[in-house]
Order: sequence, then structure tokens, then C-alpha cells
Amino acid sequence: MSSKEELRAEREKKLSLFEAKGIEVYPADTAVTHALAEVRGAFSTLAESGAKVTVAGRLLSLRRHGGSTFADVFDGTARMQLFLGEDVLGAEQYALFADAVDASDFVEVTGEVFETNRGEQTVRVLSWRILAKALQAIPSEYFGIADEDERFRKRYIDLLQKEDLRELFVKKAAFWDSVRRFMKSRGFLEVETPTLEITTGGAEARPFKTHHNDFDIDVYMRISIGELWQKRLMAAGFPKTFEIGRAYRNEGTSPEHLQEFTNMESYEAYADYRDGMKFVQDLYRTVATEVFGTTQFEARGHTFDLAHEWTEIDYGEEIKKQTGIDIYEASDREMEAKLAELGVKYEGQNRERLMDTLWKYCRKHISGPAFLVHHPLLVAPLAKARADGRTVEMFQPIIAGSEVGRGYSELNDPIDQRKRFEVQQALLEAGDDEAMMPEWEFVEMLEHGMPPTCGFGFGERFFAFLMNKPLREVQLFPLMRPREAEKAHPKSTEKEVAVVVLDTEKLVEPWQVLNTVAHVSASFAARAGKKLFFADSASTSDGHAIPLNIQHAIMIKKGNRLEEIMREHPASCTVVPFTRDMLVTTNDKKVIAATKEKKNDDIEYLGVLVFGPRSEVEKYTEKYPLYS
Repeated sequence: MSSKEELRAEREKKLSLFEAKGIEVYPADTAVTHALAEVRGAFSTLAESGAKVTVAGRLLSLRRHGGSTFADVFDGTARMQLFLGEDVLGAEQYALFADAVDASDFVEVTGEVFETNRGEQTVRVLSWRILAKALQAIPSEYFGIADEDERFRKRYIDLLQKEDLRELFVKKAAFWDSVRRFMKSRGFLEVETPTLEITTGGAEARPFKTHHNDFDIDVYMRISIGELWQKRLMAAGFPKTFEIGRAYRNEGTSPEHLQEFTNMESYEAYADYRDGMKFVQDLYRTVATEVFGTTQFEARGHTFDLAHEWTEIDYGEEIKKQTGIDIYEASDREMEAKLAELGVKYEGQNRERLMDTLWKYCRKHISGPAFLVHHPLLVAPLAKARADGRTVEMFQPIIAGSEVGRGYSELNDPIDQRKRFEVQQALLEAGDDEAMMPEWEFVEMLEHGMPPTCGFGFGERFFAFLMNKPLREVQLFPLMRPREAEKAHPKSTEKEVAVVVLDTEKLVEPWQVLNTVAHVSASFAARAGKKLFFADSASTSDGHAIPLNIQHAIMIKKGNRLEEIMREHPASCTVVPFTRDMLVTTNDKKVIAATKEKKNDDIEYLGVLVFGPRSEVEKYTEKYPLYS
């Protein structure tokens, strides 16, 4: 029996002591007269009057001294000391407490308050009863829970032991209260829109899908806070609306991204993106002042003051300034080469993703506060185009090297919107599962007419930045992989490794080598359930999260005749190839068409990733030397 099981068994024996006396160990009722914070607030008055108080809470510690016991109790409002004496309680009641009560149990006590010789405010217990017996002990407050994942799984313990963490969530509630007050003070109507949608709209993200049994259709959990629905309200004659709610995106995890989060979106008729920028400055400054009492913050190695002037940063000009790439003139190949040179990973193989990834590289150097403006038309399918025809009337507030919101002059031209949705449809068909799903009924609404409108949205990531915490840390219960899933898929005792073999006779340029390694690694991670890559992080002592993304070693080798690996690898290994056709074009449709015209012997394999048990991988790649 483990020590944990022994401790539980010991507590179960103590539980039986109550049951033997016919005492209900988990009663539903209490006779509490004061919260502990109220006792502390009125302590002098209570002590002078000799009034009795009845309080309750969890015992955090017990200190026994013969016929007396000191204990610390916590009820969520305050912590206070209790004093229990055998001479006051009587031998039987004191013995039951001493024999059957442990730290972590919940108790109710009635007594009088007094101050000890050391000045500690204390309740002298005249009577007590058990409210709940804890069968497992709360870990020592000093040590807490060391394992990061376990800390989130047992968040109730983490919160119990850390006053500053509890205060964080009190502040988060105040944050959203402040937002709501601000919106209503500006005449916005709070609304509720569907969380289940037939097509997701309002953002570019991979959705969660579920099935509606009654309608027998697949539906999606929303990825935005009702963007296309709130725009319908603009057409319906509501001039200002907003919603605060949960959004869901089936994507990766990072210090700034989670799959479930709270966002606010608002829409104002007869306003444009310039009006929106003024509105957002007022909103952010007001909320920061009300909730934090300041406009000056430090986050992610940046310092910024929301009260300062917000500069404007042109999307294309900033990328050109930092990387030398003109996104409007450069080819896809040139952007890919620049990203490879910068050592930046990217997902997807289309122009929109390449532009967006270049910007993400640039943004980390900007402290803000600033507004990013004039985004390319391609990256904003719902925003109104500017006169130049290649950029849109869009803005994003930037602080600490990241975007913390998005707004734009909403596109209300149904012909233009239909064309842009057709582009997104083509991206989806080409394999970009983060492209926006076209919503043709929304286009029909626009044909009935929608007034000029400014829309804006932001989420709890802004709060996380103001707190200088990873996003997961500012959620009460972030989603965790259940232990049962881990038990159902136990790790092999043999370490798994990945080896990438490159045909260096065919890959003659450095960018080709980098491109091949990046693509086989990303392709494997997408196909193998993230066995190779996982989204975890290590936290520094001051709250910065450093992403960890490599779970298994990756070794790079060189050789030729890679078709042998494709033909002879064992079933225990996963193999991902990269071919000449994949290097020539980033269009999946073209790769499929070109491959279909060839026999297997005609395929040029430029690189192959082999993943599996070390012994098997080494067996089938041992003849290939290390890449140098």
C-alpha cells in the first residue's frame, strides 16, 4: 500500500469514529452567523460585548499541545485562528476532535473572540461539529503542487493555497464588469447570439464540430462572438450591440492561445474604423484605470502606457522595414525563403499564411500601444477595402509584441463579399482548414442592405497581458488531457525518435533543405496526433511562459534512394515523404494532379521522416550518415 493509500485509510478510520457515535459527517445545514472577514472587521466590538459567533471553514493547520489545540480556519473571506481547550469543551468532545479531525476537514465552531498574548485574533471554541471529512489531505502550503499539469488538474488546491491567484480571478470578474459598464454607458445593447452554427463565421480558425441529433446535421461551435449575427442586427435596425461570451477554436495551445476563451464583440452602425480606434483607446484606458488603477504595464519583456499616444503602424510597410520583403510584390517563393532565413515556422502553403507569418515575426518587436492598420485585402475577408484596392479599413491594437483586438469598417457590399467568400472557398478546397467558411445567407442579408458599420472584438488575452500571465493561467479550469486517456495509451518503455533523411544530391539550395525538413515535420505532426509536437510550456519565476514544442529527438541524415525507406519501413513506424512536386508548388491540388500522372517509380523523394521506436528507426536508417 502506498503512503497516499495509507493516509486515506487512516482518514477513513477517523470517519468511522463519527459514524460510531451517530454523527452526520456531511450535514447539509449550517448555523453560521458571521463570515470570518466580518469577525475580523468587527473584532473589537465582538470582543468587548462577549458576543458569541458561529463560523465555519476548512482547517488549514492543527497545532496540538496536550489538552489544547490551535488551528487555522479559512472560509474564503479570511483566515483566522481557533483555540480549543479540553477544559472548555469537555473531555469527550475534545478527545473526538483530537482523534478524528485532520487538517483539510471542514468544521463549524461557536465561540467567543479574544486576542492572544502575541496579538493574534482568535476564536475560543465553546462547541464544534464536523461539516465534511476530507479523505485526502491538501498538500503543504509551503510546497504546493510541483507538477505544472497537476496544478491545473487540481486547480481547487492551487486556488486554495494562493491568495494572489484567487485575487487574479476577482480582478478578472471586475475586468468584464468594467467592460460591460463602459459599453452600456455608450448606448450599446447587450445581446445573445447562437453558439452552434451551420457554418462558422467571423474569423479564420479551425472549428469544433458536433452533431445535432434532432436535425440530423453536423454543426460547429462558434469561433467568433456572433459577428455575422450581430451584423444582421445592424440590418434589423439595432444601431449598437455587443456580446460577451465563449468562443471555441480547435487549434494549438500557446501562452497566448487556447481552444476555449471569453471574447467581447461589438458593432456600431454609421461608424467606421477610424471611429473604432478612438472608441477602443477610451475603452482600454477606462478598463485599465478602473480595474488596475494605472495605465502603465509590463508584459512579455515590454513596457507600455495606455495613456500615451497610440501610433499607427502600416502592415505592409512594417514588414518591409523589418524584413526587406514587399508583400505586394514578392513571390510566394521569396516569402518562403525569407521565413526560412529567419527560422520562422509557418502553417499552410498559401499567400495569406505567408504574409501573416511574416507579420507575426515583426510584431514581437513592437511594445505599443499602437494600432496596426492597412492590412492586405487577402487577410481580412470581412473588412471594407480602401481606395488603393489592395488594403482594408482594419485596425488591431498592439501591446507587448502582440495583437489584443481587431476591428474594421465592415464590408457591406454584397457583390464584393460574395467574391471574397469565393476566394475563401477555394482556400478551403485547397486544404486550408483555417480559411473562413462562406456564409451565403449572410450575403443574402447584405443584398437587403446593411448600414455602414464598425465592428470590434477582443478577449481575455488582453486581460492576460495586463496581468503579465500566460492565457492558461487566467482561466479557472483550462482543458487538460484526462489521466484516463494517458492510462489508455501508455508510453512505450522504448523511446520514440524521429529521423529525417534528405537526398542531398537533389536538394542543392539551403532553402530547399530547410523547406523539406519543415514540411515533413509539420506534416507528421498534423497526421500523427501531435506525437512529435505538443503545446506545453515552462514558466519562469516571474510568470513568463516559454513554449516547449519538441517531445522527441529529431535527427537529420543524408542519402539517396529514399524510395527504399518508403517501401521497406516496418508497420511500427510512421513515414512522411516530401517529393519534388511538393517543392515545386505550394498548391495541393497541383501536387495531387501531378502525382496522379506518375507511376511510383517516377516519384522523386527529396526527404522522408521516419518516426517510431528507436530500435526500428535506427534499423531502417542506419546506413545513412548524419547531415552536415
